[in-house]
This record gives sequence, structure tokens and C-alpha cells, in this order.
Amino acid sequence: MKCLQDHWIGLLLLAGIGWMHFRDIPDKLDETAYLGWLYILLVAGCAAAGAWLLSSHWKNGYGLGLLVSAGAIVFYVLTRTTGLPNARDDIGNWAEPSGIIALILEAAFVVLSVVQLRRPAPAMRGARSIVH
Repeated sequence: MKCLQDHWIGLLLLAGIGWMHFRDIPDKLDETAYLGWLYILLVAGCAAAGAWLLSSHWKNGYGLGLLVSAGAIVFYVLTRTTGLPNARDDIGNWAEPSGIIALILEAAFVVLSVVQLRRPAPAMRGARSIVH
């Protein structure tokens, strides 16, 4: 239960990021199938990262979550600026509420993961120091 106490904010952010994209999967699959599949991968990545946050491999969770979140931010900016192949409808659409919420959650996870990944590893239990 210690991992949950230490990483609950990361879990909540990943759940929010995953949920914001999960709800749009059917629409994305209908509009531009490859974006729908990228949304599916994003949701799966959030789930896997969250599972790692609940384990002793929490750094893997922050690493994967960082990759997923930063990637989502990059794709968000691309869809709003240059557009993507067969997906130019969102160019200039910076004010979509769900996009803004997802962007805030992703940016918050990026910051949190950088902070957590810079954290020193806890000392091993029962390790004895040898002093000469």
C-alpha cells in the first residue's frame, strides 16, 4: 500500500488522461482510424504506467507515463498547427474544452514524472554500512 500513498497523484493524472482519450476512441476510429488506434495505445500506456506505479518498479511507470504524456502533447500541438495526414479538421481549434483539460493533465504528469524520476532511490532495508 506504500506505493499507492507515494504515487496517488500520478495515478489520478494517468486515469484522467486515459479517460479523456478513451471517451473519444469511437469518434476517432470513425474519423481517422490511425488516430483512433493511437488513442487506444495511449489508454493502454496509461494503464500500464499506472500498474507500474503500484509496484516496486514505479520509475518505469513514470518513464512510460512521461513518454505517453509528452507524445500526446506533441500530437495535440501538431493537430492544432500543421495537422496530420487525413486529419486537418482541428487546425486552429485551440479552445476545445476536452483538449485543454487533457493538455493540462498531460503537462502536470510530465512535471510530476520529472520530479519523481529525479528522486533518489530509497535506501535498501537491512543494508549495513561498513565503516573502516
